[in-house]
Amino acid sequence: MTQKHEIYIQRCFELARKALGQTSPNPLVGSVIVKDNIVIGEGFHKKSGTDHAEIDAIKNATQDITGATLYCNLEPCCHTNKKTPPCTNTIITSGITEVVISNLDPNPEVSGHGVKLLQDAGIKVTTGILTAEGEVLNEIFFTHITKLRPFIHLKWAQTLDGKIATNTHNSKWITGESARENVHKERNLYDAIMIGANTANQDNPSLTIRLNEQTSCKKRIVLAPSGKVTNDLKIFQDEFKDNTLLVTNSLESFPVDTMNCPLKGNELDLERLLKDLYNNGICSIYIEGGTKLLNSFLTHKVYDRISVYIAPKLLGQGLSPYYGPELSLMKDSLSFDEGIWTHFDKDMLFQNKRNLCLQA
Repeated sequence: MTQKHEIYIQRCFELARKALGQTSPNPLVGSVIVKDNIVIGEGFHKKSGTDHAEIDAIKNATQDITGATLYCNLEPCCHTNKKTPPCTNTIITSGITEVVISNLDPNPEVSGHGVKLLQDAGIKVTTGILTAEGEVLNEIFFTHITKLRPFIHLKWAQTLDGKIATNTHNSKWITGESARENVHKERNLYDAIMIGANTANQDNPSLTIRLNEQTSCKKRIVLAPSGKVTNDLKIFQDEFKDNTLLVTNSLESFPVDTMNCPLKGNELDLERLLKDLYNNGICSIYIEGGTKLLNSFLTHKVYDRISVYIAPKLLGQGLSPYYGPELSLMKDSLSFDEGIWTHFDKDMLFQNKRNLCLQA
């Protein structure tokens, strides 16, 4: 029975991934309805405000679902603090007699309560199927719900000797085209992309997402405490400029939305910054540097995932993503025990843990 449950929960994961990068602030959820060992309905949550996966599967059922089993990778919601009605009510009145779940919802308004409502209605409920995979799939949702801050993904490309740019800030291109294409897939998973003012001024990047010959754009955040950015940057002028947010302490006028953030010492207060962004609906951030910004997040150990693209090149002198504090003992270095390595032609990608989202 457990093996059977795992097969259908895996299918829920596959369905959920169809909406990668589209459901924030909601989780990725897929659902399967099975009757007499035959799949009679499938669905997934497509974006915030649309039907949840369970309701989508019920609507897509090809026959009467009375007596059927519903599979979903996350506990059905049971509260009314949503754009859509609670799923538990519909499940209870649908005739479904069993529900199989991967993960309980970490949201205190739901966690365990949805299961109890189903059980109180006489529905058999099984939980804990492939929970580790379910947690990885919804790492963004689980993190922002439990930590009340955005999920932080640090990304950089470097040479074999750990340099992300020359001393003149030139970095085009460290890695090859295949690795850079994967970056666009990663960008698509998050609510926002963040860079520092130096990177904005030196590289003048677009920070768009180019997939399947289409260009889209998430929120673009530039940290510029002093306000030293030029007004002719692409992200201030292009068709997506309304998606750009400048975080600064400067009183100057800029051609995009701005947000003030206080300093802590000689840098932005990261805790306050992330709290303010979270309160403004940013649940996940893909941070692409440069060196000062990456070093700040690494030094304060404020990150949930890192992606390091490594090219078979030596630069010698150059800029590094991490330069402090100075350590005298190797045991005090930042260490990543769950390293996962992936090939992209001549380049390698190191991630500190498995990324289920981008697996086929």
